[in-house]
Amino acid sequence: MGKDTSPYVIGDCWLDKRRDGRSPDIWQIARYDAKSRSDIYRSTKCKALDDAIGAIHAHVESERAKGSQPVEAATVLPQLILYFDEHGSKVDSADTIAGSLRHFIGFVLQDEVGARVTVAQVNKNLITRYIAWRMGPHEYSLPWRGKEYVHRSKGVKGESVQRNIEDLRAALNHAANNQRIPYVPKIPSVPKEKRSLARDRVLSIEQMGAALAFLSMDKPTWRWVVLMMTTAARPDACLAFNPETQWRESQRQLDMHPPEWPRTKKVNPVIPQIAALKPILKDWKADPHEAVASRRNAWRLMRSALNLPADVVPKTIRHTLATELRSRGIAQEQISTLLGHAYGNRTTAVYAKYDPAYLREAAAMLSTIWGEIRAAADQWLADHMRTKEGNGNTTVIDRKAPKG
Repeated sequence: MGKDTSPYVIGDCWLDKRRDGRSPDIWQIARYDAKSRSDIYRSTKCKALDDAIGAIHAHVESERAKGSQPVEAATVLPQLILYFDEHGSKVDSADTIAGSLRHFIGFVLQDEVGARVTVAQVNKNLITRYIAWRMGPHEYSLPWRGKEYVHRSKGVKGESVQRNIEDLRAALNHAANNQRIPYVPKIPSVPKEKRSLARDRVLSIEQMGAALAFLSMDKPTWRWVVLMMTTAARPDACLAFNPETQWRESQRQLDMHPPEWPRTKKVNPVIPQIAALKPILKDWKADPHEAVASRRNAWRLMRSALNLPADVVPKTIRHTLATELRSRGIAQEQISTLLGHAYGNRTTAVYAKYDPAYLREAAAMLSTIWGEIRAAADQWLADHMRTKEGNGNTTVIDRKAPKG
């Protein structure tokens, strides 16, 4: 059928059926290509007309999203997909970014704004509803890159929702930077009273050693955890770390802010490299690894096998190290600078290159703590053994436990 007889037309595209005899029940998206002077087709993979109509709308919106649009006309969902395809899928935190985008899409599909929510509609009222939805019981089913995702949650903490909002901001900033929209509306953060920035949970040196030892068979994840334990840096910054570009070997420093990341209020500072980290960085540089694709699964597996509480998350390492440094007498100014809390601009990054005393006490204490963690890891390996059961679950055997 041609455009004039199609059951659905939108813009320059219309729905048609295959004409080559293969899969005659599948609807296709057709449009006329002036260059080839012929109709070109793209399968919707849908047999039902209603499903095909949804597919053609998604296709048209995706193509339209690549051009310049006012915020009142630019729909959000295609911009999220473009951001992930062009940037999010290429970084180490791809799984986290994908989760954030899926959560927001799942929300708007259930909210009054619906799938055609525009950039202009991403305002305080919408984000307030989103925060309440994420922090309360919620669920959704969503196709994503060829897979159907089913998500059910009893509700998450405010800090998790804040990460989701930051990924939403990044996606819309990506659209603005590529001149697809003129500006990004102000997107509010999760209110401070709903966030849990200062976690009470800390780990013992023995628990950190056990975690390090348990993950030693997974080299990419082990390197990620080592970097967190020797720098107190943010988990995502450690996940994206590249020793080729961020390790200043001659100055014995690490720039924990990936060069491709935008500069925001959430600062990842230049910090000293402790001596024990040098051979690990040398090996990492000589033998780089792929992105830590399954770090969430690896962390959950470790936490379950070691019987650690559910609120032990990667950021717990950062909080633990800050607590250890404080309890061991390191000045608060050095701790704040190490954590990126008192690091307002890049002047300190330049200054750090020339000051041999930069964070000297904090670095020396991190080195001491790391030595204790390594000793605890060696002890754990001597006393325990990882094993897989028939159902594929990983368990830990205590060699010292009485048999029988």
